[in-house]
Amino acid sequence: MAAKSHRALKITGIVIGVIVGIALIAMVALNIYMRVAFAPFFDRAESPFDIPDINTGFVPQDLDHVEADDSWLFSGYMADHSPSPLYRRAADGTITKFYVSLPDGSPYDGHGSAITTNEQYAYLACEEGYLVIPMDDLLFAEDGASVQATEKVDVDFSPAFMNIEQGQLLLGNFYYPNDYETPENHHITTPDGTENPAVMYAFAADPAEPGRFLTVPDNVFSIPGMVQGTCITDDGRIVLSVSYGIAPSHLLAYNVNLAAPDGTFTTGSGDEVELFCLDSRNLTEDLVGPPMQEGIESHDGHVYTTDESASNKYIFGKLCGAGRVYAVQL
Repeated sequence: MAAKSHRALKITGIVIGVIVGIALIAMVALNIYMRVAFAPFFDRAESPFDIPDINTGFVPQDLDHVEADDSWLFSGYMADHSPSPLYRRAADGTITKFYVSLPDGSPYDGHGSAITTNEQYAYLACEEGYLVIPMDDLLFAEDGASVQATEKVDVDFSPAFMNIEQGQLLLGNFYYPNDYETPENHHITTPDGTENPAVMYAFAADPAEPGRFLTVPDNVFSIPGMVQGTCITDDGRIVLSVSYGIAPSHLLAYNVNLAAPDGTFTTGSGDEVELFCLDSRNLTEDLVGPPMQEGIESHDGHVYTTDESASNKYIFGKLCGAGRVYAVQL
């Protein structure tokens, strides 16, 4: 019996070894495939630091650079639907994890699809609008603490992405057929004949209240589907991060002539504003990248990206370096 048990253990060990070997070969093969398939992206990319808590159930959605102290903020959600954390990465690399309370005191457990800041406030996306958080509270929040959102601002759709750029608050919705539909009037045929199925609102700063924004958009952009993030480059181009599922991601850069609107758009509140269409006429670059890139941020001449594929929810990105922030020049 002892000899049989020994042989069984030996066979089991061999089987486990083979499985581990196959897994390691698969990891190496996937890494090589990703680096080859997306060589134009990785050839231009720097990788300054890891995405916080990527191996603990956090699913990252957006990132934001804070000028005040050269820190980085990350928003997202937890795969187990527990309260959604924010992370602050200090300039020295120290990570602080904290939470957000809604204006009524209940915990924020939303998607965390967007986080953006100015000197006075942080803005966090939520259903049908965004939350307003005093910046001082956020900057000095201790690990495990909860910061209070003082207000929810309503928008006529739920923002899938959001960023403060050149003094404006940009926010837009996400379209994917059947799963993520958008209102009929958001489907716009652009001058080059493309049908764009989503929009991005641009809200001007409120002159009466520093750090806040008007509630009627200054203008509206017609955008493609599957947009996960936006930013504006140093040379003034609008960049969109486009991805869904395991298909390749795209960083699309547009040079828009704001002196020549393409028409007007009527918001859900009935306000008529100038419309600008993002299409092949003003597309200057399409940088193809690895799957599941999410929110983006323009900083120091680069576009910084975050990616959800290395989270425990999706896993495969762990095998090809997607658990890090990448910065590319466009």
